[in-house]
Amino acid sequence: MDWNSDGDADLVSGDRNGYFNVWVWQDSVFEAHTQYLKTDSTPINVGYNSFPAVLDWNGDSKKDLLLGCENGQVLFWPNVGDDTWPMFQAAETLIAGGAPLYQYRVNPFVADLDRDGVDDLACGDGNGYVLFYRNKGTNASPVLSPAETLRTTDGQPVKPGANPYGSRCWFGYWDADSLPDMLMSAYDGNVELFRGALPTGVEEDRWLGARPALSAGPNPSAGHRVTIRYTLGAASSVSLEVHDLTGRVVRTLAGSTATPGEHSIVWDGRDDSGAEVNCGVYFCRLSASGQTASARIVVSR
Repeated sequence: MDWNSDGDADLVSGDRNGYFNVWVWQDSVFEAHTQYLKTDSTPINVGYNSFPAVLDWNGDSKKDLLLGCENGQVLFWPNVGDDTWPMFQAAETLIAGGAPLYQYRVNPFVADLDRDGVDDLACGDGNGYVLFYRNKGTNASPVLSPAETLRTTDGQPVKPGANPYGSRCWFGYWDADSLPDMLMSAYDGNVELFRGALPTGVEEDRWLGARPALSAGPNPSAGHRVTIRYTLGAASSVSLEVHDLTGRVVRTLAGSTATPGEHSIVWDGRDDSGAEVNCGVYFCRLSASGQTASARIVVSR
């Protein structure tokens, strides 16, 4: 992730002793900021087994910090600095279903798993399960529902195979379709892929019929400009967005009613704030007439 908003990819991590650590790419080397300091010059520490997620959690367009820890809490550290160098001082405990969220050795991951346009929270835990906390609020003011255990299509809880403890999860679009997939690891050291699947029954009805056509090019991009083309069979309300690998919306390109036929729009490689995105893989997602289509975009310089 881009910690200091300079267009280069940086690295963040937790550690066994509960600290939060940042490595910022400077020229051709990483500059270490281990045991990252709060505004009072003391290090951020959550006890043991810290696990970070960096994102704008409160809708103020600045990077915030979520930290899971061994005692089961997920702590929200609001950014009291700016987006070019995030700073933190006091933390709040995340609430789910009216009570403090608790999972032993919790690892938080934020993504829009139910595809309602609002970021949700998923957490692996020490017992190997992955729990889903649905956001019934907004991105600017999240309200988390009680935990639901993620399950496979046959109703079994999602757990890693050989040694189902200490689960860690990552969500993204592994196979470039419109359904989020999950990578999962545990104490055995293996990484397992769980592909996203549609539920059976009535929910399938909204997926029937032909999907709108969607393409993007050049791919990889020439510079940062990508032409996105789509074709509609009928007039429809259209949503066209660019997502990163976690499913988070990077740029909203269209959100209005479009006429039948071919359409095109140029993405300039910038996010909704106007900043250039990092090089890497993104997905353009089109929703129209209750159907979706996606196209993979590789941004290069």
